[in-house]
Amino acid sequence: MRAFFLLSLSAAALALTFTPAASAQTQPRRFTRTPYFTGPNDPDRGKIRGTLKLGETVIIDVPGDTGDTDLKPGVVPDPNVTPPRGSRPAGPFEIEGVKPRDWLAIKIIDVVPGPYGYSNNHGPVRGPMRVLTPIKDGMAHFPPDFVVPIRPMIGVIHLASASALPFSIWDSGGNLDFNSVKAGSTVYIRAQRYGGLLTIGDAHAYMSDGELTGTGVEIDVTVTLKVDKAPDLPNGGVVVETADRWYTAGIGATWEDALKVAWAEMLALMTHVHKTTSEHANLIVGTIGDIVPGYAAGKIFHRGFDRPSYITLQMSIPKSLKRTGKPVEY
Repeated sequence: MRAFFLLSLSAAALALTFTPAASAQTQPRRFTRTPYFTGPNDPDRGKIRGTLKLGETVIIDVPGDTGDTDLKPGVVPDPNVTPPRGSRPAGPFEIEGVKPRDWLAIKIIDVVPGPYGYSNNHGPVRGPMRVLTPIKDGMAHFPPDFVVPIRPMIGVIHLASASALPFSIWDSGGNLDFNSVKAGSTVYIRAQRYGGLLTIGDAHAYMSDGELTGTGVEIDVTVTLKVDKAPDLPNGGVVVETADRWYTAGIGATWEDALKVAWAEMLALMTHVHKTTSEHANLIVGTIGDIVPGYAAGKIFHRGFDRPSYITLQMSIPKSLKRTGKPVEY
């Protein structure tokens, strides 16, 4: 029986009882980028990439948001210049035994970037220019000689929506661009379709909180993950758990719209986790909650044109928050 994963609950912990893991394997199954598609009309495009078992650790090669181009020195990272390789996307994956309304815990075990990505030299007063960005010895290398330690993350993680709206819809995950979705974190999403249909992508070797250019260091990555069922949460959208914090998600046309969603989601989560009233939970959320942007540039790069845009953000609460069981005397 696999060890239970724990949710903090007041001074004690609320155990999340997961389905027993699949039988041990010497090597996890790996889903590679190949074979490549033969073109936009390839009949395999959009089909289920594979089936995952609950509790099974798998390795998935995830093509980066690079125009699906093999990046290397001398290659211009632009699909309009370099023909795309057309490799398999990172999903959708069907998950055995999952039905609508099941909460899933997607444990991100590792995220390993490839050797080359690109960065976008974009800004409020300049157009985009893609720059090859090598990754070497755990460092991202920017021209002419800047380096910074990498912090790999996954920008897109979602289950298939029951809605006809685009996949960035908030309640099934989507293009959230949260740095909290990294190795060691667990992402909780409620399934809306049979099999869940998990897709991951848009990974970065490094991305700013806010994704100010609309990109990070866009790159191919190899992700190791495990999916299990989780007990129900009171939330409508995605919840992320790291070693030391809880995160709820908000998305909206403006920062204020997104904040309202994340605030309401955290209020529901804290009321549930700490078994308290909405009044007491709101005091905590409004006083110690931190707001972390996902994609925050909005319409900056639209150059005044009226095109759809959105903002994503997270509210976080530290796990060090606890209840003593006795009001303070003063």
